Amino acid sequence: MKLLKKLTTHKKELNKVISKNKYINSILINAANLNVGGGIQVAVSFIYEMTQLPDYNFSNINIIVSSKVHRELMILNADTNIFKSYRVIDLIGLKSFFSNFNCEIKKYDVVFSIFGPNYLRKKAKKEIVGFAQPWIIDNSAYPILSTLEKLKTKLSFFAKQFFFKRSNIFIVELEHVQDGLYKKNIAYPGTVHVVYNCISSIYFEPEKWRKLTIDSRNSNFKIGFITRDYIHKNTSILPAIKQILLNRYKLNVDFFVTFNEQEWKSKDANFKSSILNVGSLAVTQCPSFYQAMDAVIFPSLLECFSATPLEAMAMEKPLFASDRRFVRDICNDYAFYFDPHDPSNVADVIATYIHTLHKKDSTRLTAAKEHAINFSTAKDRAKRYLEIIEAELLKKTQ
Repeated sequence: MKLLKKLTTHKKELNKVISKNKYINSILINAANLNVGGGIQVAVSFIYEMTQLPDYNFSNINIIVSSKVHRELMILNADTNIFKSYRVIDLIGLKSFFSNFNCEIKKYDVVFSIFGPNYLRKKAKKEIVGFAQPWIIDNSAYPILSTLEKLKTKLSFFAKQFFFKRSNIFIVELEHVQDGLYKKNIAYPGTVHVVYNCISSIYFEPEKWRKLTIDSRNSNFKIGFITRDYIHKNTSILPAIKQILLNRYKLNVDFFVTFNEQEWKSKDANFKSSILNVGSLAVTQCPSFYQAMDAVIFPSLLECFSATPLEAMAMEKPLFASDRRFVRDICNDYAFYFDPHDPSNVADVIATYIHTLHKKDSTRLTAAKEHAINFSTAKDRAKRYLEIIEAELLKKTQ
């Protein structure tokens, strides 16, 4: 209620400014650089939620989205006509530096890149960017890399850090990320807003779920992980976990991942023979994936935030997860925690659950679902984003 009141006040102030200055330029929401990963889901959720705010005037908001974000919004039948403009533009990594869009971005008062960095060489008058690059603020995963990989990774994130530092305002999803930005001198006190990630509203609209056929070889216990094959996701641990479950506990567990074609091709023969891949999923297919699983695993070593734990809990699936702050801050005691570097420990946690709690865990799963639902909502996140954008526009125009 307080958030809604605050947002309404900002709207009234903004309308006064607009009425005094008919030449005021507008806001740009940039999702054109989101082509892979969870950022697509966040962008789709945010833009879709805006279309569900009937009392809000979007006549000064322009949207650019990537082809992948656009496709998901069309599946949801999002009414993009409510915005001043809506265009599909693919800005791919550093190639954006040479994009023709550089000539246009300067005219906007405020640009919000839902997740950065924004690699355009030109800047808007005020740049707001979402930050979700844990390698920049946390060095704990570097030991898993070879010397060459470590050098390449450091160079890559040094470049990203440079582009991030050009931003005026940052939006992060948990407090530890805010702390990290301050410690690395990428941002300064007062320039970082914490807006919690959340479950997309699609999880509460089953009529929009797209069916998914899971190729399960038998009726084994099924554990899923919706993920890209980034090194920090720690997917290479899965075959060892499967083998230990079989050898030590006589449990034949099927593990499912969602790699794209290129990622799957790059895996070795042992991985391919041990793990099942369902391929990349559309946002509307994710709930069906969770439905088909008996549990969800989240062995990640490094995150700013991941919606996977929340989604697993919302779908009332037991969650086996890394014992890390970025999970505990979200899940509290509703996950079953393990050491992500130790496949033996992971197997022990999974086996204990299957032998003692499987099919007897409904009360805890229901409580976990309530926790996930109440953690944050897609509508609240959308309103908070808009509040930050409008506050910066008011500063710029006063």
